[in-house]
Amino acid sequence: MKKILVIDDSSLFRSFMKKQLEEYGFEVVEGINGLDGLTKMRNQLPDLIIMEYYLSRKSALDLLKAKKINPNTRSIPVIIACNDINREKVLRVANYHVKKFLSKPIKIDLLLETVSEVLEVKIAVDETPCLLDAHLNDRILFIEIAKGFNREKISLLKYKIAELLKLHKISSPRILIMMTDIAYRDEDRSKLEALLQSVSDIVQNHEYIKILTVSPKIKDAISENLYFRDVDVVKSLEKAIDGLLGKKGLESMTAEQDNVHRSLLTSSVDDSVKSTVHLNFQDESNLGSQIDSSSRKYRIAAVDDDIIVQALIRKTFTNFDWPVYTFDNGRKFIKGLKNDVYDLIFLDLMMPDVNGFAVLKYIKENSIVTPVIVLSALTRKESVMKAMNFGIKSYMVKPLKPDGLIIKTKEILNAMF
Repeated sequence: MKKILVIDDSSLFRSFMKKQLEEYGFEVVEGINGLDGLTKMRNQLPDLIIMEYYLSRKSALDLLKAKKINPNTRSIPVIIACNDINREKVLRVANYHVKKFLSKPIKIDLLLETVSEVLEVKIAVDETPCLLDAHLNDRILFIEIAKGFNREKISLLKYKIAELLKLHKISSPRILIMMTDIAYRDEDRSKLEALLQSVSDIVQNHEYIKILTVSPKIKDAISENLYFRDVDVVKSLEKAIDGLLGKKGLESMTAEQDNVHRSLLTSSVDDSVKSTVHLNFQDESNLGSQIDSSSRKYRIAAVDDDIIVQALIRKTFTNFDWPVYTFDNGRKFIKGLKNDVYDLIFLDLMMPDVNGFAVLKYIKENSIVTPVIVLSALTRKESVMKAMNFGIKSYMVKPLKPDGLIIKTKEILNAMF
C-alpha cells in the first residue's frame, strides 16, 4: 500500500484528502503544519508528499531543504498546492524533487491523475458526466445536480457545504436538492444515497430537506431506502420552497432592513472570513483562485439605476482594488457587453428602458458564462423563479450590506463546481 503524507494547515482540506485518497487504497498521513509535516516525513517515509506552499511553523521551502539533505527522504516526490502559482515560486523549488504544482481551487480529477502518474499506479476515476453546484440564498442551501451522478463530485459535496456554512455562519440550513435533466440508472443507487447522506449529516431532521425532481425512478429509489424514505420529493419549486420556509415561501426571503445610506457610509468589509477548501474539476470554468489574492483584479459590472446601489458596490470592492463598471440601464450594459468581459455581474431586475429580465435573456441567448447575482426589491415567487430559470447564480433582496455582498461574491467566485 502506497503511503501519502498530506501537509496543510487546513483541517478541512486534510480531511477531504484523507477520505478521498483512502478510497483509492492509499494510506494517508496528515501533517497539521510545516513542522509537524517535517517530523512525519522523517518518521513515516511516505511514497509521496502533497503539501500547501504556505505553511505555518516551518515554511514549505525550509521543509524541502531539510528533505533534500536527508538521504532517506531526498527522493520522495512532492506535489505542491498553491493559490497563486507564478514563475518565481516554481523556480524557487525546482531543485527539490517537486513533480508538479497544482493550483487551488484543486481540481480533484487532475489531482488523482497526477498522483497516478507520480506513483505509477492506476486510479479508476468516475467519468460519468455530471454538473453539480451548491450555493446559499438566505436560509436555503440550493444543491443542483444535472446530467448524471458522479462519485468524485458527490464526495466533494460535504466539504463544499461545510465551507459555505462556515462562510455564511449558518448552523442548520434548509436544503433543496434540485435534480434536473438527470439520467438515473440502477447502479447510481449508492451515489444517490451518498448524496443524501452528505446533506443529512448537517440538518436536525429530514423535514429540512426537499428534493425537486420529476424522475419517478429517483422518487422510487428514495422511498425504498429505510433511512431516507421520509425525505419529501416534490415536482414543483413553489411546493419545495413553501415546504422549507412555510406558506409565505420565497416572499419570506428578505434581507435585513438596514439603512442603506448608513451602511454605505459606515460599514466595512469583514476580511477575517477565510474559505478553507475549494475543490473543482479540470474540465470546468474556474473563475479565480482566491478572492483575497492580490495577483488578480476581478472586473465587476453593476447594472442598476439606483446610484446609491452603484456607490455601495463600488465602495464595497475598494478594499480589493477591483474595477467596478456601473450602468444605469440594461441597454447601456448590453451595448458595452459586446466589447467588454466581466468576472461577475450584479444585476437589478427593475430598470427603465431595458430591464434585468431582458439582460438575462440576452446573456442566455448569447451563451455568456459570466455568473450573475440578481439584486432586487422584488420578493415575489414569480420574479425569483423567472430569474432562476435564466441560470442566475444567486439572488439578493434589497437593501444591501457590504459584508453581504462580499460573502456572496466569495461564494460565487471561489466555490463554483
